[in-house]
Amino acid sequence: MKRWIGLVLKEWAQMKSKLIFFVFLNNLLLFWGVTHFVLGVSEGFFTSVQPNIGVCFTLHLIMAITMLFESLGKDVNRPDIWFHTPASVRQLVGAKFVLIGLTVVCSLVLWELIAGILYVIGGVVSVWGDVDLMLTVGVVILLNVVYVMALVFFFWSIYQVFRSRIGWVSIPIIIVLVGVWLYGWALVWFTEVFQTFMNMGPMYGPIQTVDLLMFNNYIIPGGTILTVGSLILYGLLTLFYFVMGSMLFEKKVRL
Repeated sequence: MKRWIGLVLKEWAQMKSKLIFFVFLNNLLLFWGVTHFVLGVSEGFFTSVQPNIGVCFTLHLIMAITMLFESLGKDVNRPDIWFHTPASVRQLVGAKFVLIGLTVVCSLVLWELIAGILYVIGGVVSVWGDVDLMLTVGVVILLNVVYVMALVFFFWSIYQVFRSRIGWVSIPIIIVLVGVWLYGWALVWFTEVFQTFMNMGPMYGPIQTVDLLMFNNYIIPGGTILTVGSLILYGLLTLFYFVMGSMLFEKKVRL
């Protein structure tokens, strides 16, 4: 535990200014979005909250991926970081995921406080109205962000392995690989077995409402992480992408 805390604090020392900037920028844009839709939409809470969820999802995803690239880009050309430490590559990269995830949580909490206050002031909801829904939205966004980070890290690691051997030729190769992955994922997604597994576990209460609100705003391929089946599937995929990405990245470092 001490090692993890130390690694996270190291990442914080390197990225804190940019993380704070992203949190401030995200919530500034979301503040404008909430005030705009609260004042401009008369149909009520559910009509105004859907575009805000989509914008919030997109902004936090951009923040997470940008900071992951920034941190990895700084360290990729510093073999001393990877060689002269008792921590494994998974721990070193995992610390980046943990810090970015915690930052996303803090930003989401701030956004929900701002949105909640403005919705109450605007008379759209009561003081405690739809609190469980907003918390569920935050959890769903966080899970999706973590999944996409692991997926991006996986392909970034493949690119680094190719780049260390064949240089710029690795760019078209990785584009083709991403295209193949997207095509394969689309084929698997529409199979009956896959859809049955994805729909395991009933959606009720705020979870069912979040499914309706986020249906047209999802970023990850295949939809949002909401059912028990999707939690298991995306959890295993996240673990797979992270572990394989770490192994490939370690191979690149050792070259």
